Amino acid sequence: MSQPVTTERHVGRSVTAIVLFVVATLLLIPAVVGHWGNRTVIDTDRYVDTVAPLIDQPEVQAALSTAVTDQITAQLDTEAQVQKLLGNVLPGDSGLSGILSAPIASGINGLIGNLVTKFVASEQFAQVWVAFNRAAQQSAVRMLEGSNDGIVQLQGDNLVIDVSVALQSIQTYLVDSGVSAAANIPLPSTTRYVTIANTPVLAQARSFYQVAGPVLSFLPILVALLYLLAIVLSRYRARTVVTLGVVLVAAMVVLLLGVSTGEGVITQQLSTTPWAAAVDAFWWTLLNYLVAGAQGFLALGIVLIVAGWFAGRTSSARWARGHITRGLADLSGRSRPGQQGVVPQAALPWLRGASYLIGLVLLVLSGTFSVSTVLWTSALVAGLITVIQLLAGPAHSEPALPAAPSAPEAPALA
Repeated sequence: MSQPVTTERHVGRSVTAIVLFVVATLLLIPAVVGHWGNRTVIDTDRYVDTVAPLIDQPEVQAALSTAVTDQITAQLDTEAQVQKLLGNVLPGDSGLSGILSAPIASGINGLIGNLVTKFVASEQFAQVWVAFNRAAQQSAVRMLEGSNDGIVQLQGDNLVIDVSVALQSIQTYLVDSGVSAAANIPLPSTTRYVTIANTPVLAQARSFYQVAGPVLSFLPILVALLYLLAIVLSRYRARTVVTLGVVLVAAMVVLLLGVSTGEGVITQQLSTTPWAAAVDAFWWTLLNYLVAGAQGFLALGIVLIVAGWFAGRTSSARWARGHITRGLADLSGRSRPGQQGVVPQAALPWLRGASYLIGLVLLVLSGTFSVSTVLWTSALVAGLITVIQLLAGPAHSEPALPAAPSAPEAPALA
Protein backbone atom coordinates (compact mmCIF):
# COMPACT_ATOMS: atom_id res chain seq x y z
CA MET A 1 0.00 0.00 0.00
CA SER A 2 2.87 2.39 0.69
CA GLN A 3 4.12 2.41 -2.92
CA PRO A 4 0.81 3.64 -4.49
CA VAL A 5 0.41 6.26 -1.76
CA THR A 6 3.94 7.53 -2.37
CA THR A 7 3.37 7.58 -6.14
CA GLU A 8 0.11 9.49 -5.75
CA ARG A 9 1.82 12.00 -3.48
CA HIS A 10 4.58 12.55 -6.06
CA VAL A 11 2.04 12.97 -8.87
CA GLY A 12 0.08 15.45 -6.77
CA ARG A 13 3.20 17.49 -6.05
CA SER A 14 4.20 17.44 -9.71
CA VAL A 15 0.79 18.58 -10.92
CA THR A 16 0.66 21.35 -8.31
CA ALA A 17 4.15 22.53 -9.26
CA ILE A 18 3.22 22.63 -12.94
CA VAL A 19 0.00 24.56 -12.28
CA LEU A 20 1.82 27.11 -10.09
CA PHE A 21 4.56 27.52 -12.69
CA VAL A 22 2.09 28.04 -15.54
CA VAL A 23 0.01 30.57 -13.57
CA ALA A 24 3.17 32.50 -12.62
CA THR A 25 4.31 32.51 -16.26
CA LEU A 26 0.96 33.89 -17.45
CA LEU A 27 1.24 36.68 -14.87
CA LEU A 28 4.92 37.44 -15.51
CA ILE A 29 4.71 40.14 -18.19
CA PRO A 30 1.57 41.78 -16.68
CA ALA A 31 3.39 41.87 -13.34
CA VAL A 32 6.48 43.56 -14.79
CA VAL A 33 4.47 46.09 -16.83
CA GLY A 34 2.01 46.65 -13.98
CA HIS A 35 4.82 47.28 -11.50
CA TRP A 36 6.36 49.83 -13.89
CA GLY A 37 2.99 51.53 -14.35
CA ASN A 38 2.26 51.56 -10.64
CA ARG A 39 5.68 53.00 -9.85
CA THR A 40 6.18 55.41 -12.75
CA VAL A 41 2.74 56.42 -14.02
CA ILE A 42 0.38 55.97 -11.07
CA ASP A 43 2.67 57.56 -8.47
CA THR A 44 2.33 61.31 -9.04
CA ASP A 45 5.63 62.41 -7.49
CA ARG A 46 7.68 59.74 -9.27
CA TYR A 47 6.01 60.51 -12.58
CA VAL A 48 6.75 64.23 -12.23
CA ASP A 49 10.34 63.47 -11.18
CA THR A 50 10.66 61.27 -14.29
CA VAL A 51 9.33 63.72 -16.89
CA ALA A 52 10.38 67.05 -15.33
CA PRO A 53 13.96 66.89 -16.76
CA LEU A 54 12.55 66.42 -20.27
CA ILE A 55 11.96 70.15 -20.64
CA ASP A 56 15.73 70.69 -20.52
CA GLN A 57 16.29 68.54 -23.63
CA PRO A 58 16.72 70.59 -26.86
CA GLU A 59 14.56 68.28 -28.99
CA VAL A 60 11.67 68.57 -26.53
CA GLN A 61 12.00 72.36 -26.38
CA ALA A 62 12.12 72.52 -30.18
CA ALA A 63 9.04 70.32 -30.56
CA LEU A 64 7.06 72.33 -28.03
CA SER A 65 8.14 75.65 -29.56
CA THR A 66 7.26 74.56 -33.09
CA ALA A 67 3.89 73.08 -32.09
CA VAL A 68 2.88 76.13 -30.04
CA THR A 69 4.11 78.62 -32.65
CA ASP A 70 2.20 76.80 -35.40
CA GLN A 71 -0.90 76.76 -33.20
CA ILE A 72 -0.68 80.47 -32.38
CA THR A 73 0.14 81.73 -35.88
CA ALA A 74 -2.61 79.58 -37.39
CA GLN A 75 -5.18 81.04 -35.01
CA LEU A 76 -3.80 84.57 -35.28
CA ASP A 77 -3.65 84.51 -39.13
CA THR A 78 -1.03 87.26 -39.17
CA GLU A 79 -1.00 87.62 -42.93
CA ALA A 80 -4.72 88.44 -43.08
CA GLN A 81 -4.38 90.90 -40.20
CA VAL A 82 -1.36 92.61 -41.79
CA GLN A 83 -3.11 92.83 -45.16
CA LYS A 84 -6.14 94.39 -43.47
CA LEU A 85 -3.94 96.89 -41.63
CA LEU A 86 -2.08 97.84 -44.81
CA GLY A 87 -5.37 98.23 -46.63
CA ASN A 88 -6.37 100.85 -44.06
CA VAL A 89 -3.00 102.61 -44.30
CA LEU A 90 -2.79 102.45 -48.11
CA PRO A 91 -6.33 103.02 -49.31
CA GLY A 92 -6.96 102.43 -52.98
CA ASP A 93 -3.52 100.84 -53.56
CA SER A 94 -3.10 98.59 -56.58
CA GLY A 95 -2.25 95.34 -54.78
CA LEU A 96 0.67 96.76 -52.80
CA SER A 97 -0.81 95.65 -49.48
CA GLY A 98 -1.08 92.10 -50.83
CA ILE A 99 2.56 92.14 -51.92
CA LEU A 100 3.85 93.48 -48.59
CA SER A 101 1.63 91.47 -46.29
CA ALA A 102 3.38 88.10 -46.79
CA PRO A 103 6.95 89.18 -45.83
CA ILE A 104 5.68 91.34 -42.96
CA ALA A 105 3.55 88.47 -41.65
CA SER A 106 6.54 86.13 -41.99
CA GLY A 107 8.62 88.51 -39.90
CA ILE A 108 5.91 88.72 -37.25
CA ASN A 109 5.58 84.93 -37.18
CA GLY A 110 9.35 84.67 -36.80
CA LEU A 111 9.21 87.12 -33.89
CA ILE A 112 6.47 85.06 -32.26
CA GLY A 113 8.49 81.88 -32.81
CA ASN A 114 11.58 83.44 -31.20
CA LEU A 115 9.58 84.63 -28.21
CA VAL A 116 7.94 81.22 -27.78
CA THR A 117 11.32 79.46 -28.05
CA LYS A 118 12.82 81.80 -25.45
CA PHE A 119 9.88 81.26 -23.08
CA VAL A 120 9.89 77.46 -23.45
CA ALA A 121 13.59 77.41 -22.51
CA SER A 122 13.04 79.61 -19.45
CA GLU A 123 12.80 78.64 -15.79
CA GLN A 124 9.33 80.17 -15.72
CA PHE A 125 8.05 77.67 -18.28
CA ALA A 126 9.83 74.81 -16.47
CA GLN A 127 7.50 75.51 -13.55
CA VAL A 128 4.54 75.53 -15.94
CA TRP A 129 5.79 72.21 -17.35
CA VAL A 130 5.93 70.58 -13.91
CA ALA A 131 2.45 71.83 -12.97
CA PHE A 132 1.08 70.74 -16.34
CA ASN A 133 2.53 67.22 -16.05
CA ARG A 134 1.32 66.86 -12.47
CA ALA A 135 -2.22 67.71 -13.60
CA ALA A 136 -1.84 65.42 -16.64
CA GLN A 137 -0.75 62.48 -14.48
CA GLN A 138 -3.64 62.88 -12.07
CA SER A 139 -6.03 63.19 -15.00
CA ALA A 140 -4.55 60.05 -16.61
CA VAL A 141 -5.16 58.07 -13.42
CA ARG A 142 -8.77 59.27 -13.35
CA MET A 143 -9.07 58.28 -17.01
CA LEU A 144 -7.86 54.76 -16.19
CA GLU A 145 -10.40 54.62 -13.38
CA GLY A 146 -13.19 55.42 -15.84
CA SER A 147 -13.47 59.22 -15.75
CA ASN A 148 -13.01 61.14 -18.99
CA ASP A 149 -13.28 64.79 -18.00
CA GLY A 150 -9.64 65.75 -17.30
CA ILE A 151 -6.90 67.09 -19.52
CA VAL A 152 -6.00 63.50 -20.49
CA GLN A 153 -8.87 61.71 -22.20
CA LEU A 154 -9.56 58.54 -24.14
CA GLN A 155 -11.49 59.45 -27.31
CA GLY A 156 -12.21 56.20 -29.12
CA ASP A 157 -8.79 54.62 -29.71
CA ASN A 158 -7.04 58.00 -29.32
CA LEU A 159 -5.29 59.08 -26.14
CA VAL A 160 -5.42 62.88 -26.23
CA ILE A 161 -4.11 65.61 -23.96
CA ASP A 162 -5.54 69.12 -23.55
CA VAL A 163 -2.70 71.63 -24.03
CA SER A 164 -4.81 74.75 -23.49
CA VAL A 165 -3.19 75.46 -20.10
CA ALA A 166 0.26 75.54 -21.69
CA LEU A 167 -1.05 77.62 -24.59
CA GLN A 168 -2.62 80.13 -22.22
CA SER A 169 0.63 80.58 -20.30
CA ILE A 170 2.50 81.22 -23.56
CA GLN A 171 -0.29 83.50 -24.76
CA THR A 172 0.09 85.60 -21.59
CA TYR A 173 3.86 85.76 -22.08
CA LEU A 174 3.47 86.98 -25.67
CA VAL A 175 1.08 89.74 -24.58
CA ASP A 176 3.50 90.79 -21.83
CA SER A 177 6.30 90.80 -24.43
CA GLY A 178 4.48 93.30 -26.65
CA VAL A 179 2.53 91.03 -29.02
CA SER A 180 -0.82 92.44 -27.96
CA ALA A 181 -2.68 90.71 -30.78
CA ALA A 182 -1.98 87.39 -29.05
CA ALA A 183 -4.59 88.33 -26.45
CA ASN A 184 -7.26 87.76 -29.09
CA ILE A 185 -6.13 84.25 -30.04
CA PRO A 186 -9.07 81.83 -29.61
CA LEU A 187 -8.50 78.34 -28.22
CA PRO A 188 -11.20 76.27 -29.95
CA SER A 189 -11.94 72.82 -28.59
CA THR A 190 -11.01 71.15 -31.89
CA THR A 191 -7.37 72.25 -31.80
CA ARG A 192 -6.48 72.28 -28.13
CA TYR A 193 -6.27 68.47 -27.98
CA VAL A 194 -3.10 66.71 -29.11
CA THR A 195 -3.22 62.99 -29.89
CA ILE A 196 -0.32 61.26 -28.16
CA ALA A 197 -1.27 57.64 -28.94
CA ASN A 198 -3.68 55.71 -31.15
CA THR A 199 -4.25 52.05 -30.37
CA PRO A 200 -7.14 49.82 -29.23
CA VAL A 201 -4.86 48.51 -26.46
CA LEU A 202 -5.64 51.67 -24.46
CA ALA A 203 -9.22 50.58 -23.80
CA GLN A 204 -7.92 47.17 -22.74
CA ALA A 205 -5.37 48.85 -20.45
CA ARG A 206 -8.18 50.81 -18.80
CA SER A 207 -10.19 47.61 -18.24
CA PHE A 208 -7.11 45.81 -16.88
CA TYR A 209 -6.31 48.66 -14.50
CA GLN A 210 -9.87 48.80 -13.17
CA VAL A 211 -9.67 45.08 -12.33
CA ALA A 212 -6.03 44.68 -11.28
CA GLY A 213 -5.13 48.20 -10.11
CA PRO A 214 -5.38 47.44 -6.37
CA VAL A 215 -2.91 44.52 -6.62
CA LEU A 216 -0.40 45.91 -9.12
CA SER A 217 2.14 46.73 -6.42
CA PHE A 218 1.93 43.17 -5.01
CA LEU A 219 1.75 41.25 -8.30
CA PRO A 220 5.56 40.83 -8.76
CA ILE A 221 5.84 39.43 -5.22
CA LEU A 222 2.96 37.03 -5.92
CA VAL A 223 4.63 35.83 -9.11
CA ALA A 224 7.94 35.33 -7.28
CA LEU A 225 6.19 33.30 -4.56
CA LEU A 226 4.40 31.14 -7.13
CA TYR A 227 7.69 30.34 -8.87
CA LEU A 228 9.36 29.63 -5.52
CA LEU A 229 6.60 27.22 -4.49
CA ALA A 230 6.79 25.51 -7.88
CA ILE A 231 10.53 24.95 -7.39
CA VAL A 232 10.10 23.70 -3.81
CA LEU A 233 7.35 21.25 -4.82
CA SER A 234 9.14 20.04 -7.93
CA ARG A 235 10.82 16.64 -7.86
CA TYR A 236 13.43 17.92 -10.31
CA ARG A 237 14.28 21.33 -8.95
CA ALA A 238 17.38 21.93 -11.05
CA ARG A 239 15.38 21.38 -14.25
CA THR A 240 12.63 23.67 -12.97
CA VAL A 241 15.19 26.41 -12.27
CA VAL A 242 16.61 26.05 -15.80
CA THR A 243 13.09 26.20 -17.25
CA LEU A 244 12.35 29.31 -15.21
CA GLY A 245 15.50 30.92 -16.58
CA VAL A 246 14.47 30.12 -20.14
CA VAL A 247 10.97 31.56 -19.51
CA LEU A 248 12.43 34.76 -18.06
CA VAL A 249 14.78 35.26 -21.01
CA ALA A 250 12.03 34.58 -23.59
CA ALA A 251 9.43 36.77 -21.85
CA MET A 252 11.78 39.72 -21.44
CA VAL A 253 12.95 39.51 -25.06
CA VAL A 254 9.28 39.67 -26.10
CA LEU A 255 8.69 42.62 -23.77
CA LEU A 256 11.73 44.56 -25.00
CA LEU A 257 10.75 43.93 -28.62
CA GLY A 258 7.26 45.20 -27.78
CA VAL A 259 8.67 48.39 -26.29
CA SER A 260 10.85 49.00 -29.34
CA THR A 261 7.95 48.27 -31.71
CA GLY A 262 5.69 50.59 -29.73
CA GLU A 263 8.11 53.46 -30.19
CA GLY A 264 8.13 52.85 -33.93
CA VAL A 265 4.33 52.89 -34.06
CA ILE A 266 4.08 56.14 -32.07
CA THR A 267 6.81 57.76 -34.18
CA GLN A 268 4.98 56.84 -37.37
CA GLN A 269 1.68 58.18 -36.03
CA LEU A 270 3.29 61.51 -35.12
CA SER A 271 5.62 61.71 -38.13
CA THR A 272 3.72 64.64 -39.67
CA THR A 273 3.56 66.63 -36.44
CA PRO A 274 6.19 68.71 -34.61
CA TRP A 275 6.21 66.08 -31.86
CA ALA A 276 7.99 63.49 -34.05
CA ALA A 277 11.47 64.73 -33.05
CA ALA A 278 10.64 64.48 -29.34
CA VAL A 279 9.10 60.99 -29.37
CA ASP A 280 12.42 59.28 -28.69
CA ALA A 281 13.17 61.44 -25.64
CA PHE A 282 9.65 61.08 -24.23
CA TRP A 283 9.38 57.36 -24.89
CA TRP A 284 12.67 56.19 -23.45
CA THR A 285 12.54 58.57 -20.49
CA LEU A 286 9.08 57.37 -19.51
CA LEU A 287 9.90 53.68 -20.12
CA ASN A 288 13.43 53.77 -18.74
CA TYR A 289 12.44 51.96 -15.52
CA LEU A 290 10.52 49.30 -17.47
CA VAL A 291 13.41 48.68 -19.87
CA ALA A 292 15.94 48.49 -17.00
CA GLY A 293 13.69 46.02 -15.18
CA ALA A 294 13.23 43.86 -18.28
CA GLN A 295 16.99 43.78 -18.85
CA GLY A 296 17.47 42.86 -15.19
CA PHE A 297 15.03 39.93 -15.47
CA LEU A 298 16.75 38.81 -18.65
CA ALA A 299 20.07 38.77 -16.80
CA LEU A 300 18.40 36.91 -13.92
CA GLY A 301 17.14 34.33 -16.40
CA ILE A 302 20.67 33.70 -17.63
CA VAL A 303 21.92 33.39 -14.05
CA LEU A 304 19.16 30.87 -13.26
CA ILE A 305 19.97 28.81 -16.35
CA VAL A 306 23.61 28.57 -15.28
CA ALA A 307 22.68 27.89 -11.63
CA GLY A 308 20.13 25.23 -12.60
CA TRP A 309 22.62 23.51 -14.86
CA PHE A 310 25.32 23.63 -12.18
CA ALA A 311 22.97 22.00 -9.64
CA GLY A 312 21.68 19.42 -12.12
CA ARG A 313 22.40 15.74 -12.61
CA THR A 314 24.20 15.93 -15.94
CA SER A 315 27.73 14.56 -16.13
CA SER A 316 29.15 17.97 -17.04
CA ALA A 317 27.48 19.59 -14.02
CA ARG A 318 28.77 16.84 -11.68
CA TRP A 319 32.27 17.24 -13.11
CA ALA A 320 32.18 21.02 -12.56
CA ARG A 321 30.80 20.70 -9.02
CA GLY A 322 33.35 18.09 -8.12
CA HIS A 323 36.29 20.20 -9.25
CA ILE A 324 35.02 23.34 -7.52
CA THR A 325 34.20 21.66 -4.20
CA ARG A 326 37.52 19.82 -4.13
CA GLY A 327 39.31 23.07 -4.94
CA LEU A 328 37.52 24.86 -2.10
CA ALA A 329 38.32 22.01 0.26
CA ASP A 330 42.00 22.22 -0.69
CA LEU A 331 41.90 25.99 -0.26
CA SER A 332 40.44 25.65 3.22
CA GLY A 333 43.14 23.14 4.22
CA ARG A 334 40.59 20.46 5.15
CA SER A 335 41.01 18.06 2.29
CA ARG A 336 41.72 14.84 4.23
CA PRO A 337 38.82 12.37 4.33
CA GLY A 338 37.04 12.27 7.65
CA GLN A 339 38.28 15.69 8.71
CA GLN A 340 35.43 17.83 10.07
CA GLY A 341 34.90 21.45 9.16
CA VAL A 342 33.34 24.29 11.09
CA VAL A 343 30.06 23.70 9.24
CA PRO A 344 28.74 20.11 9.27
CA GLN A 345 27.84 18.53 5.94
CA ALA A 346 24.22 18.02 7.06
CA ALA A 347 23.74 21.78 7.45
CA LEU A 348 24.99 22.67 3.95
CA PRO A 349 21.62 22.34 2.13
CA TRP A 350 19.92 24.55 4.70
CA LEU A 351 22.65 27.19 4.57
CA ARG A 352 22.62 27.21 0.79
CA GLY A 353 18.84 27.59 0.85
CA ALA A 354 19.20 30.50 3.26
CA SER A 355 21.69 32.13 0.87
CA TYR A 356 19.24 31.80 -2.02
CA LEU A 357 16.46 33.24 0.15
CA ILE A 358 18.64 36.22 1.09
CA GLY A 359 19.28 36.87 -2.60
CA LEU A 360 15.56 36.67 -3.40
CA VAL A 361 14.67 39.09 -0.61
CA LEU A 362 17.33 41.57 -1.76
CA LEU A 363 16.00 41.43 -5.32
CA VAL A 364 12.40 41.95 -4.21
CA LEU A 365 13.32 44.85 -1.93
CA SER A 366 15.72 46.54 -4.35
CA GLY A 367 14.62 50.04 -5.25
CA THR A 368 15.67 49.70 -8.90
CA PHE A 369 15.69 46.28 -10.54
CA SER A 370 18.39 46.26 -13.20
CA VAL A 371 21.25 44.21 -14.62
CA SER A 372 23.67 45.61 -12.04
CA THR A 373 21.27 44.71 -9.21
CA VAL A 374 21.02 41.13 -10.46
CA LEU A 375 24.78 40.81 -10.92
CA TRP A 376 25.80 42.10 -7.51
CA THR A 377 23.07 40.05 -5.80
CA SER A 378 24.19 36.93 -7.67
CA ALA A 379 27.79 37.66 -6.71
CA LEU A 380 26.74 38.04 -3.07
CA VAL A 381 24.87 34.72 -3.07
CA ALA A 382 27.80 32.98 -4.79
CA GLY A 383 30.15 34.50 -2.22
CA LEU A 384 28.00 33.29 0.69
CA ILE A 385 27.89 29.77 -0.73
CA THR A 386 31.65 29.82 -1.30
CA VAL A 387 32.28 30.88 2.32
CA ILE A 388 29.92 28.15 3.55
CA GLN A 389 31.78 25.55 1.48
CA LEU A 390 35.13 26.80 2.75
CA LEU A 391 33.93 26.38 6.34
CA ALA A 392 32.61 22.89 5.65
CA GLY A 393 34.57 19.68 5.74
CA PRO A 394 35.84 17.99 2.58
CA ALA A 395 33.06 17.13 0.16
CA HIS A 396 31.97 13.54 -0.04
CA SER A 397 32.15 12.01 -3.45
CA GLU A 398 28.86 12.24 -5.27
CA PRO A 399 27.35 8.83 -5.88
CA ALA A 400 25.73 8.23 -9.23
CA LEU A 401 22.08 9.06 -8.78
CA PRO A 402 19.81 6.80 -10.84
CA ALA A 403 17.09 8.59 -12.70
CA ALA A 404 13.55 8.01 -11.53
CA PRO A 405 11.79 5.42 -13.73
CA SER A 406 9.04 7.88 -14.70
CA ALA A 407 11.31 10.88 -15.26
CA PRO A 408 12.35 11.57 -18.88
CA GLU A 409 15.66 13.26 -19.61
CA ALA A 410 13.99 16.16 -21.44
CA PRO A 411 13.55 19.34 -19.39
CA ALA A 412 10.50 19.15 -17.19
CA LEU A 413 8.88 21.39 -14.64
CA ALA A 414 8.17 18.79 -12.01
